[in-house]
Amino acid sequence: MTSVRADELPGQHSLAVRGLSVRFGGLAALDGVTLHVDEGEVVGLIGPNGAGKTTLFNAVCGLVRPSGGTIAVHGVPLVPDPARLAGQGVARTLQGLGLFRGLSVRENVLAGNLGADDPGAAAQRQLVALDLAGHADRPVGDLPYPEQKKVALARAMVAEPRLLLLDEPAGGLGSDDIAALADLVRHTAATGCAVLLVEHHVDFVMGVCDRVVVLDFGRVIAAGTPDEVAGDPAVDEAYLGIEVPA
Repeated sequence: MTSVRADELPGQHSLAVRGLSVRFGGLAALDGVTLHVDEGEVVGLIGPNGAGKTTLFNAVCGLVRPSGGTIAVHGVPLVPDPARLAGQGVARTLQGLGLFRGLSVRENVLAGNLGADDPGAAAQRQLVALDLAGHADRPVGDLPYPEQKKVALARAMVAEPRLLLLDEPAGGLGSDDIAALADLVRHTAATGCAVLLVEHHVDFVMGVCDRVVVLDFGRVIAAGTPDEVAGDPAVDEAYLGIEVPA
């Protein structure tokens, strides 16, 4: 990845991705992607399957190595490393939850912030905030799926990240649970945390996000407010196969 000094980066976005490219052999999974997320902002990253959304998350988290471009958090160039994410103010949830099913809810949340001076107090705050305190000592595997989703979010939030990456947070949830999730995401952003989320549930994205970025074949094809993106013919073509006149 190209090295860039913090004072060379434009602005002080919570997350600034500039010209990010990732290649797997001859396949360009990401091709010059540029986007940003500001403090207290919710940005949605959408696109068809294989568009590069999860690859971008993995690049930020150090799970794949970019072939070009820069990533910065609060103006400081990020050296992606899964072991250092929490210390760099970054947290992520996973599509598959990634919970320790044999451990309690409290123990799962604690796992997100073991290096804190008082991890128990931080975990309790998140349990209360997400209405999980009554389940704190239950095995997480005994909870209904929507509650397990909340545990995964609590584990991500317990270290009080400045940047939260949500990977398919609405997947597998019913309409009532999705509405409650939207409230949680907005509350998280209201604390000053920047939120970047990948989601196939387009109605959820359009309802909760301040801005939306659309990927297709590893490139940004549209970006703007939900209304601007919803009215972009290139988005219709990517999702629905509608031919856009030249």
